[in-house]
Amino acid sequence: MDFEFLKIMDIKILDSWLREFLKTPAVPEEIARCLSLTSQSVERVTKINGDVLYEIEVTSNRPDAFSVYGLARELAAALPRFSYPVELLPIPGAEKKIPKVKDGLPLKVKITQSSLVPRFTALIFDQVKIKPSPPEVQKRLEAAGIRSLNNVIDISNYLMLELGQPMHTFDYDKILGAKMTVRQAKEGEKLITLDGVERQLPPGAIVIEDGERRLIDLCGIMGGKNSEVDENTQRVLLFIQTYDPLSIRRTCQELAFRTEAASRFEKGIDPEGVMIAMKRAVGLFANWADAKVASELFDIYPSPPQERKITLEKSRLNRLMGVEISLKEAQKILQSLGFETTLGQESLIARVPHWRLGDIAIPEDLIEEIARLYGYFNLPSILPPISFPHPADPVLTLENQLKTSLKFWGFTETPTYSLTGASVLEKAGIEKEKLLRIANPLSEDLVYLRTLLLPSLLEVLVKNINYSEIKIFEISHVYWPRGIKELPQEEPHLTGLITPGGYRQAKGVVETILTELGMVNVSFTLCDTSEKIIDCRSSADLWQGKEKLGSVGEINPAVLKAFGFDRPVAFFDLKVSTLAQLAIKVKKYQPLSRFPPIIEDLALVTPPQITIAEIEKEIALASALIKKVELIDMYEQTRTFRVTYQSQEGNLTDKEVSKIRKKILENLAQKSIKLKGQ
Repeated sequence: MDFEFLKIMDIKILDSWLREFLKTPAVPEEIARCLSLTSQSVERVTKINGDVLYEIEVTSNRPDAFSVYGLARELAAALPRFSYPVELLPIPGAEKKIPKVKDGLPLKVKITQSSLVPRFTALIFDQVKIKPSPPEVQKRLEAAGIRSLNNVIDISNYLMLELGQPMHTFDYDKILGAKMTVRQAKEGEKLITLDGVERQLPPGAIVIEDGERRLIDLCGIMGGKNSEVDENTQRVLLFIQTYDPLSIRRTCQELAFRTEAASRFEKGIDPEGVMIAMKRAVGLFANWADAKVASELFDIYPSPPQERKITLEKSRLNRLMGVEISLKEAQKILQSLGFETTLGQESLIARVPHWRLGDIAIPEDLIEEIARLYGYFNLPSILPPISFPHPADPVLTLENQLKTSLKFWGFTETPTYSLTGASVLEKAGIEKEKLLRIANPLSEDLVYLRTLLLPSLLEVLVKNINYSEIKIFEISHVYWPRGIKELPQEEPHLTGLITPGGYRQAKGVVETILTELGMVNVSFTLCDTSEKIIDCRSSADLWQGKEKLGSVGEINPAVLKAFGFDRPVAFFDLKVSTLAQLAIKVKKYQPLSRFPPIIEDLALVTPPQITIAEIEKEIALASALIKKVELIDMYEQTRTFRVTYQSQEGNLTDKEVSKIRKKILENLAQKSIKLKGQ
């Protein structure tokens, strides 16, 4: 899921501006409370220069509420629910017609792909006088966090905040050939935007070129420096339109650049609101810039949205709401929100207003609208009945089990980013070409999707170098490439580091984990050097049958030195999903023997090619009375094993133990292992 796309949008508006569209006796504190309880969250109400500033968080699925008028429209429905009278005032100039001009200034418009620009409108103004905006306008813009520049530019910013419709102004005389072609950017094209930055445009970005094929606009994001309005401008082209939201968002991501206009366009703009904004702009150009309309209205609108009607059944409404609400009450709420409704016996039909076509599509959407105006605080706090239990995810269950166990064994969990940088990979000796690289990294440290948790944990180790003993772990996904057109294979891994520590400490932790999971017949084999997960020594792979469980070992001092660490570090790396699949789900318990064990140590001289696991296996095979075999000491080629003998039937005699010992030594002799001193 793309969380950036779902993030909250913030807007700051003054109470005086809001009340130009809302007539109500409710004080600002009550306005904030009512809006927060039924619609958008008012985070702060601040007195500022004799006015009141609302700071509001608007959820990204509600671009219709990301404006002064949109919030006024919401309050016109919400305030009566709290017994406050209210009147929603009309948008100035919205009912007027745009003046028709004979022999107006020319403009040729070509749109190469209509899906990129669902609606295109433009109007040219002449006799424009560039000057400062009225003081009240400057105050409102600055309170919203936008710097006032001049009356023409301020009109576009003012209406973007007031009506939620971004727009752009061009110096008409700088559009060579009086021609605009809307198209997608080509490979290698560049544009110096209004902020003076030359930007390498990603292929597919929506741009406008003039009659001389100069790029003059990065559509929906920022205009070009070569067509900006300045103090010498006399004729202005006002450009109001809607764009394909995905295209705007993709361009913002690839450029790592987002503007106030882009943040609205990428959420989706109501195309029916374009003409309302244009009519309002005509009035402001006349009042603030003494400008005259000097062209015909250019309005390219090939595919207006279709009317949408939704049927809502009373039974579904009451079932999902959890309370009994009459259809008349539901109708009243929906009508206050701008829905046209037709009431039936057991259902109602609602016609979705044009400003809500982007997020109202199914009956459940209507129920949500009814519920929020009815008041979530009025709904009973009862959990819905669960018809059947959902089985627990075995991987998540195991992850929680492992985290709990490691915590009690003295380990600290250290979550790190799933992305890493080239410098870290180089230190770890990992080829970055084998990893997936994201197209729009936020920084040089967050570029590649990791296939290994160890480098990230080594960075944590270095940051805690002053601690004498460190035991850390992480359970997270690694990402293995599966081709250009395939999503990566995600696999949860458990990785831990111990310092100071060696192979035996890490192996001991792994063996304890396997014992906790009831896994038996796990073998440790020398690491295949071609498959080592990181440059290491004294390392082994874990196997159960043909399934590889992970690896354990010591990290090469050269790698540690590259990270700036000078103490020995042991590691273990386990595949969590494989462990979850092979772990014993139901444990079998055996009662403790009533008879005492006999414990003895065997010092064995072993050939260098024989592994500890092989020796332990040979000893254990000698008798069912051998309950435990563990290595307790090593010196040169001598390995000392502690063997525990015990019976459930009675006390063992020395003769019985001697017989088993003889069998052990016979088995070991076949592998050239002998008792020390023999």
